[in-house]
Amino acid sequence: MVDAWDAMTEAALATIQKLVKLVHLNTVTSVNAAKAACDELKVMFEARNNAQLLRLMDKLSSRKKGGDKNIIKFASRAKMIRDELAMLGNRVDDNTIGVRVLSGLPAEYGMC
Repeated sequence: MVDAWDAMTEAALATIQKLVKLVHLNTVTSVNAAKAACDELKVMFEARNNAQLLRLMDKLSSRKKGGDKNIIKFASRAKMIRDELAMLGNRVDDNTIGVRVLSGLPAEYGMC
């Protein structure tokens, strides 16, 4: 039974190593078990998602409408950022998006 289990674990690790992108290969070849490879990939992708989450939150908070930007495009971009945040598991409600859009408008809109 142990030999069969070891064979399945080795096969699983080999499959993971075959399927990952070349950039991630070093991560999964530095371990000797499929579970360890999965754990390493999970840590790496969680860190990447956290960095992306911070970048998107900053982008949403610092959005300013320039004179050359269409107001519809400006608001649509904020909604796109909201959707990207939701895909990362961080939902932003419509009121927050509204406040962010309004605070990014120049004085000519009378919102400041």
